Amino acid sequence: MMAHQTETRWEKSDGKLHKEELIPPVKARQGRTGYRILTVLIVALVLAFVVWIPVEIWGNREANEVAPQQPGEQLQSQQPAPAPAPALQNGTAVPTETPNTAPAAPNVAPATPAQ
Repeated sequence: MMAHQTETRWEKSDGKLHKEELIPPVKARQGRTGYRILTVLIVALVLAFVVWIPVEIWGNREANEVAPQQPGEQLQSQQPAPAPAPALQNGTAVPTETPNTAPAAPNVAPATPAQ
């Protein structure tokens, strides 16, 4: 450990000699462990959660009562799915097959391609 050094200097403001203890810079910057500040921060965080959780639950319940289904979901359930866009190869559109969604007529044989 370093021995404490003292310095005497003349202070113009009060016209007296003052002895000052020189402290190493690292020791001068050290603070006490702040248990009080830590407890204040922890208590504030706990109180924030105690308030936030009921507000979040209440907000979700209110949102479900006001709008149980989003408007976008209603539109999607009423309209059929759009046809897929044609794929591009070398900058030109390539036709894609669209699945046949019409029900087959009863007692009709499927059409065979001509050869």
